[in-house]
Amino acid sequence: MRKLIPQLSSPSAMIQVGWAKLKNIPGGNIIFSSLVSKYIPYTGSISPLVLSIESGQARVLLKDKRAVRNHLNCIHAIALANVGEFSTGLCLISQLPETAMAILTKIEIEYLKKARGDLVSEAIYQYQANQQENEDHKITANILNTNNEIVTKVHATWRVRRK
Repeated sequence: MRKLIPQLSSPSAMIQVGWAKLKNIPGGNIIFSSLVSKYIPYTGSISPLVLSIESGQARVLLKDKRAVRNHLNCIHAIALANVGEFSTGLCLISQLPETAMAILTKIEIEYLKKARGDLVSEAIYQYQANQQENEDHKITANILNTNNEIVTKVHATWRVRRK
């Protein structure tokens, strides 16, 4: 991602500028997702597809494929945690100023029903720029199946600090 969008000093700037440049071109979200997956290799292991990053909301698609399934023929618990954490991170980090950084400090997962088929992880959170230094932000991602049922909730706590 840094090669496509050079001279940016923070992950928030890379996400903000990269998404703004790529979102409106055909296949731009695929290119963006591929670049992010290379920048964050573990997240890339599930091949997430960023659908949108807008106004305090991030939506990420997790395709149902053998690589993310478990022995019960449904999406693996950790693949669900991964896509949920990723969408909460995109949601928050896309709103941060370049002078701030975020790190995950806690994650809680509620598995509500078997996750089968393509899934969308959606996180919504409004960051307030006047927040305290080293303040925690708890963001929930709802992971929905094709019937629009919530199969998993991921509650991620991110600590934001100034550089």
